[in-house]
Amino acid sequence: MACHDLTVAPGGAPVLRSLDLQVPDGTRTVLVGPSGAGKTTLLRAICGLEAATSGSVTIGDRRVERLPAHRRRCAMVFQEPRLLPNLDVVDNVAFSLRGARLRRQERRARARDLLGEVGLAGFEGRSVAGLSGGEQQRIALARALCAEPELLLLDEPLAAVDPNRRASLLRLIVDLQRQRGVTTLAVAHDRGEAAELGERVALMLEGQIVQHDSPQDLFERPASAAVARFFGANLLRGAVRGGRLLIGDAEVPVSAPDGEAAFAIRPEGVRIDRESRLRLTAVEATYAGTHVRLILRSAGLRLEVHCDPAHAPAAGAEVGVTLPPEHLWRISSHETVSAKS
Repeated sequence: MACHDLTVAPGGAPVLRSLDLQVPDGTRTVLVGPSGAGKTTLLRAICGLEAATSGSVTIGDRRVERLPAHRRRCAMVFQEPRLLPNLDVVDNVAFSLRGARLRRQERRARARDLLGEVGLAGFEGRSVAGLSGGEQQRIALARALCAEPELLLLDEPLAAVDPNRRASLLRLIVDLQRQRGVTTLAVAHDRGEAAELGERVALMLEGQIVQHDSPQDLFERPASAAVARFFGANLLRGAVRGGRLLIGDAEVPVSAPDGEAAFAIRPEGVRIDRESRLRLTAVEATYAGTHVRLILRSAGLRLEVHCDPAHAPAAGAEVGVTLPPEHLWRISSHETVSAKS
């Protein structure tokens, strides 16, 4: 699936702006970005629910931006399952086949097979009313796959699911995509879930893809300050002099030529070090279950640090830290970057 120079302007105001994105056949990409970035609009434009102002959409080897939705061979799962309450479970799954030239018995047989694949064997004759959010979303997923689409679109499929069942549904989506090899583009709100769900992750800001990479690269090797901020990295900006980055009254050893520079380091990459000459004050210390989240400050420098609860300093304490060079990633000192798709 590929979008090239895609602009979409529902109501006249551009939401997608000359967007480029390529999802290789048989792979999973997850879109992330702040509210209003255009993630859902992109899915709607790909599947034909939103008209493109300009640009192209290709699914497989076909240009589809001028085709009606029912001829694009893609299926979409929405945040809410959107099941039909007047139909039982098996007929909800088989509903996507009503336009196919198949007898009702064949449609229901295929739907039963899909229900087994999503872990709902035995649910065929049940009413969809009263099923849990996770069960309803599994039915919606089975319905989408029943028509054997060339492209599967998932718009925050975990959003309406109980937190205790999200992990199993995420794993199911990954397993089904691998087994079937269907090209998949999903939207996720949570960055951690995006990293688990996607083989690649694409960050959308203001209607454009600003970086499309492996989850590890997006978290650890952001292409710009905007990407670093979105994925929760610390930003260090200052002047490099003689192999040291000068930030206010702090000095950080770096491998970079002299001049203005910007670096990113993840909170878990910062090391608490009692012997370090780099001293900051803990202004916040918040227990987060698996770690303590510290906010450290000195003149001109703010760091978020994740550390072991057993060794976490209290708020108000002076803290020495080390910023290991292997965890520092130099980024563009400018806010804009070329889209990387």
